[in-house]
Amino acid sequence: MLPKEGRIKELLRQKGLDGAIVSSPENFHYVTGFGGHQHTVSRQPGFSVAVVSAREDVPTQLTTMDFEVPTFEKKSAGRFIIKKYDTWVGLKTWDEIANGAMIPPPAVMESSLDVVKKMVREMDLADKKLGLEMEYLPVLCYNDIAAAFPEAKFENISDLFVFARSVKTPEEIEMFRTLCRVADEGFTAVSKIAKPGVSERELVETFRRTVNATGLAVPSAWSMFSTGESGSRLTLPGDGVIQKGDVVKFDAGVNAEFDFYTTDTSRSWVMEGADPVLYKLKDRLYEGLQRMIAAAKPGLPICDLYHVAYDYVKEMFPAYVRGHQGHSISMGPATCEAPVINAGTTRPLEAGMILAMEVPCYIPGVQGFNIEDMVLITEDGCEVLTPNTPHYL
Repeated sequence: MLPKEGRIKELLRQKGLDGAIVSSPENFHYVTGFGGHQHTVSRQPGFSVAVVSAREDVPTQLTTMDFEVPTFEKKSAGRFIIKKYDTWVGLKTWDEIANGAMIPPPAVMESSLDVVKKMVREMDLADKKLGLEMEYLPVLCYNDIAAAFPEAKFENISDLFVFARSVKTPEEIEMFRTLCRVADEGFTAVSKIAKPGVSERELVETFRRTVNATGLAVPSAWSMFSTGESGSRLTLPGDGVIQKGDVVKFDAGVNAEFDFYTTDTSRSWVMEGADPVLYKLKDRLYEGLQRMIAAAKPGLPICDLYHVAYDYVKEMFPAYVRGHQGHSISMGPATCEAPVINAGTTRPLEAGMILAMEVPCYIPGVQGFNIEDMVLITEDGCEVLTPNTPHYL
């Protein structure tokens, strides 16, 4: 992926900030275009850190463990200044191994924070206004950073990254096309076996097997299937078996692993013999989603998009209450990001936004529905990225 540090530098300047210390795996990737391995699998701050200046003429500096520096240098291709910190890995030169040379170890092993201190000072940011991801950083880590730079002023920039990520680049859009195509294949495979007598575990296995068989650079998949009463509560797939008259609620996605991007789509299939009210409700929810898709275009306030579906369902089912009808989506681990499609979001839709539009309804102890598609806002309307899986069997 291409780095997006330019977008972050621009937003830092708009907020009156001089720079930022970027600590989370997903936002480190957003800035640089690649992720650190140990940083990603552990999610511990400090395993990889980016220090970004708001000035265009000051290059971004990165630190990672000595063991990973050559990989960073290869991926960076000279764009960033990369500095190591010392670890327990035990790197040795060939001269030491082959010829028995004795190279004295460093007097002091530098931690990532030690290196970050040097980078911040070299970039003339130690007494400036700095952004931190305060919604990611543990308290102890924040305290260490604050103590290291007592003259700096810190501001939370977690929302800055979410805002930046809400409008995708062309490269990101192609990533989502791939992920959604893979998810769509998994959904379609499940739709072909969803019937009374089939277990939730069979649905899960079919989805994951299909996704993994595509070979389209998608290494992992998440899924949550539920049937009947289980569909009205938040739960992982269990021992449920589809019964006649059930609603099969299928909520799933695929992840791009070290690239972090993820998807979120749902289908709800009503089995033969269900109460007629459930068929009527399903139709109304589905029609509400289709109305949202038809209305979506750049410039439309997101709160208006919310009311397109919400008001339509509520007109037939006055008891319907729903706080949102979807959300933006970009990089995990969360699937739901701002802007959220609710009554309070006045931000207009923009070309390049990717939204998970959804119209759910849950009836505790009875059945549950979620009808959801991934949608790209285009220059003159929108494009459904998960079009193939049927909403009706």
